[in-house]
Amino acid sequence: MQGSRAVGKEDAPSMELERFKADINLVELACLYGYECVRQESSRASIVMEHADGDKIVIATASDGHMVFFSVRGYGRSGSVIDFVMYRERVSLGGARVILRRCLVLGSLDAVAVHYKPEPTAQDTQALAVEWHRMKLYKSRGYLALRGLSQDTIIQFSNRIRVDQRGNVALRHDDMHGLAGWEMKNRGFTGFSAGGRKALFCGKVGALGPAPLIVITESAIDAMSYYQLKPQAGFYLSFAGGISGNQWELLAWVIGRYPQASVIAATDNDDAGMRYAEQICQIRSDIVRECPPVGKDWNDTLNGRSARS
Repeated sequence: MQGSRAVGKEDAPSMELERFKADINLVELACLYGYECVRQESSRASIVMEHADGDKIVIATASDGHMVFFSVRGYGRSGSVIDFVMYRERVSLGGARVILRRCLVLGSLDAVAVHYKPEPTAQDTQALAVEWHRMKLYKSRGYLALRGLSQDTIIQFSNRIRVDQRGNVALRHDDMHGLAGWEMKNRGFTGFSAGGRKALFCGKVGALGPAPLIVITESAIDAMSYYQLKPQAGFYLSFAGGISGNQWELLAWVIGRYPQASVIAATDNDDAGMRYAEQICQIRSDIVRECPPVGKDWNDTLNGRSARS
C-alpha cells in the first residue's frame, strides 16, 4: 500500500531509544550511580537527588511521559535517561546504548528499591525547580535580620528560603504537587518569581507527625514573625497578599488534611485582614481569629516588642 512500509533495520535504533526512555526508571538508575534522594526537597512533581561527588539533580516527568533530569550545578547537563548515562559515564550515544541495554535485562535493577515516578509537569514547572535549587542557601542574616528575625527562626524555616543572583530573599510557595514559585523580598522591593504562580508559603516546624497547629498569615515574613513571638510546632502558612480562587482551594485542602489541628487566622490588623480572616473562618467552624496586638501585622508586633526590650 502506498505510504506505508514494514518496520526495517533503520527503525530499530530509534525504537530502542524510545524503549530506554519508557522502560527505565531514571530515579532507580541514579541510585545505581550513587545518588540519594533528598526527601525534604522532593515533591510529587520532582525528585531531588545528591551524589557524594557534590552533583545534585532534579528528576521530573515531561509531558510526553518520559523521565528527565536537570543537573543543578552543571548548566546544560539535562535530558533523558540516555543523556544521564552519557553525562555520568562520559560516553557517546553508542556507549550509552550498551550500558542501558543491561538495565533492560530482567533483574538488573532488583537491588534498587522501587521509586515512584514524578507526576508529569509542564516545562516551565521543571525550569522553576531547577532555578530554585540553583539558588544559594540563605546563610547570612542580611535582610531577614533587618526585619527582626532571629538566626534560630531563620534556621527553622531554612528549607523554604533561598537567595537569588540579585541578592533578593526568595520564599518558596508550594501547591498540591510541589514547587509553584517564590516571593522575592529585599529593601524596598517585593516581587514574585517570573513564570511562577502564587500558592502557599508553608514552613513546617517541629514534630514529624500531623501538625498540631496551623497558623495562616498574609506574608512569609509575618508567618516567621508569628513563630518567633509564639514558638510552637506546626504549619506556618502565608498567601502573599491578595488571595486567588486557587489559593482558597489549596488552603481549604491543607486545613482539611489536618482535622485535629488548631487553626489560627493571623491575618493583618486592617480591613483587608479582617475580610481574609472572616473567609478563612468559614472553612472550618473552630478556626480562631488572632490580630497582631502591635501595628498592622505580625512583623510590626515583633519589632515593636524588640524595641521595648
